[in-house]
Amino acid sequence: MEDKKLFFFFGDFSMSKTTRSLYNWIYVLPTLVLIIFIFIIPIAYNIWLSFQEKTIGGEAVFAGLKNYQRLLASSMFYKSVGNSLLYTFISVTSKALIGLGVALLLNKKFWGRGFLRGFSILPWAFPSFVVAVLFWFNYDYRGTFNTIFKMLGLQPVHWMSYENAMWSVILINIWHGWPFFFMGYLAGLQAIPTDLYEAAEIDGANVYQKFIHITVPQLKQVLLTVMLLSTMWTLGEFTQIYMTTGGGPVDATLTIPMATYKIAFLTEINFPLAAAYTILVLPIYLFLIYFTLKQMGE
Repeated sequence: MEDKKLFFFFGDFSMSKTTRSLYNWIYVLPTLVLIIFIFIIPIAYNIWLSFQEKTIGGEAVFAGLKNYQRLLASSMFYKSVGNSLLYTFISVTSKALIGLGVALLLNKKFWGRGFLRGFSILPWAFPSFVVAVLFWFNYDYRGTFNTIFKMLGLQPVHWMSYENAMWSVILINIWHGWPFFFMGYLAGLQAIPTDLYEAAEIDGANVYQKFIHITVPQLKQVLLTVMLLSTMWTLGEFTQIYMTTGGGPVDATLTIPMATYKIAFLTEINFPLAAAYTILVLPIYLFLIYFTLKQMGE
């Protein structure tokens, strides 16, 4: 059996290091082809397009750094990036805190825990467009939220006004996304050995000390991985903002995805300019992807 060789339809791949390597590349090749066609070629084309000037139906003309200079001189670019960072930071931080709190609560044993766990996942099960429509009706001046405010003797709120629009879309994202954190944290909590808590109790540790010195260190990898994944998804959120505010009013909720869409299809109808915009913000996403993959590898 030791002398038995592995034959494949390309020949003998069992003897030399070179043929073994070739045999491995055969399995990797389909994935590489997919990466080239769905990632490398589109990015390369996008980079090429960003240096062009092109009208609808016209030929592309090399424009150098004109598109980049125009964007960097535009307040819209900085407004959209700033809005995205604010939207992402507040949303992800809030989802992480809510998810951790609910996970700690539902990790304890009590009657009805299974039902509450299943019910808690419900918001995340809804598609983004359903969540957007649901909140759109609730945010109406005569909608559910203002009706409740009136019953409590409070003044109605213009949820989609310039001052409140960003906080309104952040609330939508928090409600929709916190169960993802809850599920990740709950899985991490259940993997922590109970012996650690029992030993800490014998040593006289209180609830706060057990949380800081046992729970947080044991959940560190899960915490970072879930937060990085959610940061990428939140930074790229389009549907909820598009269906509720459309990036308005007066660019109050104009984020990176909304700005790209507006430049390409609405206000400018300028694909080279939109391509330049995506290249300018690409380092943000590459930075997040790098650390997410690194964290998941660890």
